[in-house]
Amino acid sequence: MNPFQFLARVFIDVFGITHPSEREERRAAWFICSLLGLVVLGIALIFLFVFTYAHH
Repeated sequence: MNPFQFLARVFIDVFGITHPSEREERRAAWFICSLLGLVVLGIALIFLFVFTYAHH
């Protein structure tokens, strides 16, 4: 199983989302992982911004 698909299945199971069909599962995996990546990147940028200006 692809790590992206595994992460998407865990996300779907944790939040109780209806499982997509096998045809849509790959697309859903990329969508969910992309959104999670953007959230992590956003948090990292906010942390970097706060850290930089706190020690400036």
